[in-house]
Amino acid sequence: MMESHARTTDRYGRMTMKMPLIFMLLCVGVAMSSMGCHGPAGMGGGEKIFNQPVAALSSAKMSAQLQSAEGLEPSGRVHRVVMHLNSGEEKVQRGMLNNIRNLYDAMGAERVNVELVAHGAGLSLFITRDSQLADELEKLKALYRVSYTACSNTMKAQGLTRADLIDQVDRTMPAMVRLMELQEQGWAYIKP
Repeated sequence: MMESHARTTDRYGRMTMKMPLIFMLLCVGVAMSSMGCHGPAGMGGGEKIFNQPVAALSSAKMSAQLQSAEGLEPSGRVHRVVMHLNSGEEKVQRGMLNNIRNLYDAMGAERVNVELVAHGAGLSLFITRDSQLADELEKLKALYRVSYTACSNTMKAQGLTRADLIDQVDRTMPAMVRLMELQEQGWAYIKP
């Protein structure tokens, strides 16, 4: 018989229920299967992606998987994440910085390294005259040592030099090269 899950409150005082990862994944799989999820139009004519029912798990097997999922401990390793920004919209840029802060809040500063790589219209985040979020960039660097890379190709195309960028930028190089290098080194890639 499965045990009940602990009810807790989050930092805003809302009631939450700790659900094991395997249970959440099972629920998503069942829901998607019952909805008959389809692939994007134009890709094989919108054929069903999930056309097989989710395999039924015996109650004993499910109980064992739920218990093992609840007991997962953080790995203790440092996670490396490269964030890719090519949007000049302040809402998108602010969202990117919020994502970075949320990642550190969830994982702890000692367990995450983040590098933000900006190119194209996204480079405006790092340009002194354009950056509306320079204070937030400075805070993230001071609190979490977030690293910033500005695309040298975009800078050249826009007639910019290193002097046009905020002081927090760590390096200038082609953004695509930097993204490729970090992914080859095992960094997780996120593009909100």
